[in-house]
Amino acid sequence: MKSGPELPGNCFFCERLAGPGPRREPLIYEDSLVHVTHWSDWQGPSYQGAALIQTKRHTDGGLPTLTLAEGGRIGRLVVEVSRALRDVVGAAWTYTYCFTEGYRHVHQFVVARYPNTPAKYKRLKVTEWQGAPHGTPAQIRKLAQRLGAALESSGPAGPTS
Repeated sequence: MKSGPELPGNCFFCERLAGPGPRREPLIYEDSLVHVTHWSDWQGPSYQGAALIQTKRHTDGGLPTLTLAEGGRIGRLVVEVSRALRDVVGAAWTYTYCFTEGYRHVHQFVVARYPNTPAKYKRLKVTEWQGAPHGTPAQIRKLAQRLGAALESSGPAGPTS
């Protein structure tokens, strides 16, 4: 998954949150603290099953600067999105990673690993496997809707059970 560096005076993630436009990825879930989309490769077919959870506010210091509410919400959504990926796309496993250095929003990826993924594509290279399902922008939008419906039915970011 590639994205360009943040330009001075520009915020890639704020642009994504601003609404429709070339950087707006298909919405899965949104509330007052976080925004969850399905990652898209704007230049071609996209790996199906790659969600991005991000804070709505800038967090210049990364993870330590999250509020407890933001951290709790992200943690809960990591679990709920992982379950949705298992149930909707048949993920055999999910990976989650967060670097937070390039952009001033904490952003956590939750990515499906499909059954029969070759060993050389496990972990950070999982989205490079061409044998995994990939989709057009229209297919990714439909998948995001299905993931959103799965989250809604499980009550994302609500009380723990």
